[in-house]
Amino acid sequence: MASNYDTVQQYLDRLRKDCIEADQELNNAKAQEAFKKSALDKKKRWSEVLKDILSTITETNRLGLIYLGTLERTRKYNEKAGKNARLCIDAIRILICEAKQLLDCAEVLRAQIKVLTDRIDNKIPSKGANSILANLTALKSAGEESVTAIRDAINALLVTCRHEEELWGLLAGEKGLVYQVTGAYTLVTEGKKPDLEDCASCHPQKTPLFPMDDEACDFYTKTKHQYDSTLDELKELQKDVEVVSCKREFAQARKDALDKAYAAALAAKSCETAPAAARK
Repeated sequence: MASNYDTVQQYLDRLRKDCIEADQELNNAKAQEAFKKSALDKKKRWSEVLKDILSTITETNRLGLIYLGTLERTRKYNEKAGKNARLCIDAIRILICEAKQLLDCAEVLRAQIKVLTDRIDNKIPSKGANSILANLTALKSAGEESVTAIRDAINALLVTCRHEEELWGLLAGEKGLVYQVTGAYTLVTEGKKPDLEDCASCHPQKTPLFPMDDEACDFYTKTKHQYDSTLDELKELQKDVEVVSCKREFAQARKDALDKAYAAALAAKSCETAPAAARK
């Protein structure tokens, strides 16, 4: 009986030792699983951050390209309008020159009418509305009106020419709209206006800002590469989590089995020792 008792006790001791080892193995498996899951959660949050950044860059790029297209079309339209304004200025100046020549002719005609009128005045008797003197008087009045009208036309042309020159200056002048739009386009694409000199405190963009999804845009390229790498790391972490979860499940199953075996062995030992004690 002593030998059997020692064998049972040895079996119980071995089971107890196995239970302790299984418990330690389960705790280690749980710790590894928690560590991998924590790393997976952190990587998921980081991937979401990168995803939002890329989404923002993509939307910014879309709006930026629309803005650049608008600037380019505006520049072309204003260049054309400025060219038309310059042609209008040239045309108005030609009209002014022609009007001045016409004014000179009208002045000469008026002077000649005056000379003729002065010569025949009081020499030819007036014989009604259709007389020579009456016609000369009407011609003289018409000449005066034509001179006045031509002068008014010249003044209006001068005013129009001045306004057209102002319009040309606003459109295509030194600091006109074409210059401003071109500067805005350069500022958006290069990060620096063309009329600003480099200084020690500024660092102009070395690569084009737009399009942002171009390989030349280092920020987009690095972010996209980092996001892709994060997705690959997520896949690997997910596999690691599955592996350690399986290990934890196996460790849990082993511990549960050993605990049940140990409990059953203790119960069997109790049943074996109870009759022996009663016989004594």
